[in-house]
Amino acid sequence: MLSLDSTQIALIEIVVAALQTVLLALAGVVVWRQARKAQRSRSLDAILRMYDEVGSRAAAQDADAALGLPERIEDYTPEELELATWTTRVYEKLAFLVESGMIPAKYIVPLDSRRILWTWDALQPFIQEQRRLRDSGGGYRISGDGRYFELLARRALRYRTRTFGDAKRAHPPIPQDYRERVRQMIARGERIGSGGAR
Repeated sequence: MLSLDSTQIALIEIVVAALQTVLLALAGVVVWRQARKAQRSRSLDAILRMYDEVGSRAAAQDADAALGLPERIEDYTPEELELATWTTRVYEKLAFLVESGMIPAKYIVPLDSRRILWTWDALQPFIQEQRRLRDSGGGYRISGDGRYFELLARRALRYRTRTFGDAKRAHPPIPQDYRERVRQMIARGERIGSGGAR
């Protein structure tokens, strides 16, 4: 039978402890990589769902029509009010996902920065009215105050300022053609935007 002295036993214990440490470290790396992969998968899923909503034909029609909303809340028709409500909610959801880290800003802001700014500018009468109602205890619409949307618009402006430098290119005004197109549609009795999901 093999006889071990105390030095050899101590050496074996050190080797076993070192192997356990190495195995624990490897297990930690594997768990960390799986967690990152799961996070990326959740982000991708959130991005795809949001792009289904924001990138759909109906959402594009609503976003285009929203750029033609009146500059004063008093001039909104009931249909324009519903369009502003729906469009604000969509952008508020997108902005919340960005601000919560579910969708990294680098996947949204470079692609949609001008549209984000234009939509933010166009919805100001509605958002300011919703904030006034919220702050005065009135009945405002959920997500109508654009809290996260405002943060996303700031991100978009920072990105465009860094990218273009020139203030006119960084934050261009909404073309007047959008408003004129909406006025003509209303005059002809047509629905503005997609008219869906409302």
